[in-house]
Amino acid sequence: MYPVVRRVLGTWLMIITLTAVSETLSVVHAEDSERALTIKGVVQNQDLRRAPQAVIEVKNQDGEIVSSGVSNDAGEFKIAVSEGGTYSVSAVQETYRSEYAVVTIGKERPAPVTLTLALTKEIALEIVSPLPPIQYKASSETYQLNRKDIETLPRGNNNTIADVLLTIPSVTYGALGQVHIRQDHANQQFRIDGVPIPDGVSSTFTDVISPRMWERADIILGGMEAQYGNKSAIVVDITSKSGTHPSFGSAQIFGGSNRTVNPSFEYGGTIGEKFRYYALNSYTATNRGIEPPTLGHSVFHDQSERNQTYLRGDYQHDNHNSLSWVFINAVAKYQIPTVPGLGLDEDVLPLLQAQNPTFSPVASQAVDQNQKENSQYTHLVWRHDINPSNFFQLAGFLRNSYANFSTDPLNALAYTLDQQTANQKRKAYSLGTRLDYSWIPSPSHLVKTGFQLEYTNAQNQFQLFDFAVDPVSGLPTGPVISQTAANTNIQKRVGIWIQDQWTLTDSLILNVGVRGDVIQSFYNEGQLSPRVGVTYKLNRSNVFHAYYGRLFTPPNVEQIAFTKVNLEGTTAQPDDPTGFRPRAERSHYFEVGSYHALSSWATLELTAYYKRNHFQSDAGQFGTTPMLNFFAFQWGYQMGIDGALKMQLTEDLSMRGNVAWGRCKANGLQSGQYLLDAKEIADINTAGGVFCDHSQSITSSAVVAYRFPFKTMLSGQMLYGSGLRTAANDQAFTNSSHFQSWTIYNVSISHTFTLPWDQQKMLVGFDVVNLLDQQYFYNTGGGGIGLGIAHAGMPRSFFFRAQWFF
Repeated sequence: MYPVVRRVLGTWLMIITLTAVSETLSVVHAEDSERALTIKGVVQNQDLRRAPQAVIEVKNQDGEIVSSGVSNDAGEFKIAVSEGGTYSVSAVQETYRSEYAVVTIGKERPAPVTLTLALTKEIALEIVSPLPPIQYKASSETYQLNRKDIETLPRGNNNTIADVLLTIPSVTYGALGQVHIRQDHANQQFRIDGVPIPDGVSSTFTDVISPRMWERADIILGGMEAQYGNKSAIVVDITSKSGTHPSFGSAQIFGGSNRTVNPSFEYGGTIGEKFRYYALNSYTATNRGIEPPTLGHSVFHDQSERNQTYLRGDYQHDNHNSLSWVFINAVAKYQIPTVPGLGLDEDVLPLLQAQNPTFSPVASQAVDQNQKENSQYTHLVWRHDINPSNFFQLAGFLRNSYANFSTDPLNALAYTLDQQTANQKRKAYSLGTRLDYSWIPSPSHLVKTGFQLEYTNAQNQFQLFDFAVDPVSGLPTGPVISQTAANTNIQKRVGIWIQDQWTLTDSLILNVGVRGDVIQSFYNEGQLSPRVGVTYKLNRSNVFHAYYGRLFTPPNVEQIAFTKVNLEGTTAQPDDPTGFRPRAERSHYFEVGSYHALSSWATLELTAYYKRNHFQSDAGQFGTTPMLNFFAFQWGYQMGIDGALKMQLTEDLSMRGNVAWGRCKANGLQSGQYLLDAKEIADINTAGGVFCDHSQSITSSAVVAYRFPFKTMLSGQMLYGSGLRTAANDQAFTNSSHFQSWTIYNVSISHTFTLPWDQQKMLVGFDVVNLLDQQYFYNTGGGGIGLGIAHAGMPRSFFFRAQWFF
């Protein structure tokens, strides 16, 4: 496979390079008269953040659109017109539109214009335009999701982050609210308004970033520029909602199957001319908080509750300075789902009753294990425009997270196959600062530089319950042993970068940069990471790109404090008691891709990628707690191809879909031996290694939406997975097979009623998830690495929602 991949990548790179050289040799600098027919400027938000991916329209005096374009990463645009005259220029981005700027084209070059976006009510409902022109500056696969894309989905903005991300290419669902991108285990980076959010100790299923507060998300799936470090399989940069004048608000109730009740409330407005605010709160209760190990609606011990709060304030000091503050709070408590009808461990039960004669085990579905979580995040950002060519953003951020898993010691031991269980508690805080500075020294260069400093302190505590093992028979002997331990792991991280987007010609863009990362963690490590990308615009409808970069991913610092207890001669003794210090992952990443505007109503993206890793990071669920434990392979790779199609067939009918193929393999263990059994370690250490348990060969999704007259919307969604990796049985080679494939269909119908009071309205919707009621497992709790318990997909479920906009 490697020679084929190398030939494909080499051929594609050669074609692009030769074409680029040919184009460069044929370029003749434009004359001053031609430059005079070009309109230049920048697009920005009200808080001075530059606005990429904004559509710029140029209209003549008759109101006809004569030219259009799209802003680049620095919010810049350059649009040519065919002749002199007077034109109006404006920018549109989702529900935001700028004022009109009047530009006169004559013999002299017109002055640059600045377009400031402001929220326009109802623009999302009343204006449906063709798909925007291709943004061809970035040497990566980019994807955008806006508020309309989320609200179009079945369940609307009541979807979780995982549900929303499943609609973009190469995203595989792995249970516990986890998504795996491009064959990586999680490795995802979320940002709010450009500020990265540090990982929490249990980010597996507590959504601290509710899709309700999204205005849009700019998503990078690969080919990261130098300013992106740490987690790099995907970057989700969320532009959150902010206050407007006049103010807006909504109250919503969502509920239905699985005893789901989800009320939420949001409100945004202004105080005076300079301060804007936005607040959101959402409460959710359901009996399906974690995917259970049982099919259908028969769920046992799976009740959950969570509450999320989001606050944002923006202060516009003047035309050059603004401040933004964000605060997020998420609290949750989960019951750990159980399996009914399990048989008691006959070797353990007499030991438990000898220790406690009154002990009588409950039925297996009544074993009472629980987890509580809370997480807080805040940041303060200063944005300053020095002049149109120099601007920066300086942020300070803090995240605190806590997770507490409590077991039911005697009852759990009566049913647990490995004859051990534990209470676990993790808490961590991360704080840091980040500077992003942009400089436009000339029309041909966009330079980005900056640094990020981050400090993380993770505290781990656990209380282990197990048995001594008889050295002759190998059977457990009583009484129950209880051991406690704790540790504190600290990670300090420094990143610095410089990146230049060099416009060689109107058709050829070179993105070149370098970043340096240094960490003090389990090891003191660092890496200098060059990154080079090239983009070639064949014409307005076809753009090709290629990329190579080095990546450096620090390890997670939370882990079980096994080094502080004596496990020798107990049922908790690992087969190999080593591997407690994971290394940072170091990667070579290659990507080639293309964008095609098939027409004004259809665009196609195609991408191929290959990532070769040293100390490839991974994680697993060991035991019933959803808190993950991390380890690293010696070597590994991810590779794949994906395609995404987006269509706006009519003003009322839109479609988008994607399909992806991928593979992940790894061999050798750098760390984590203490988490695995001897057979798994032996399989991993073979020359060919093993498939990764989070790998899925084929993944696909599609969304279609049709708006009937009188504000009625019908939408449908398809999700397909060929099955995560596993083994056919305990004797088979690890991850040599895969789980059964699954396909589900979700549908929704909603109608918006206009209310007679002050332009208020009411949206009422009905949603069906898994319309055909397919019964399927994401995994069955065995046959793979770190799959401690089974997780089944949601059966056919019905939901109702009503949202009052005021």
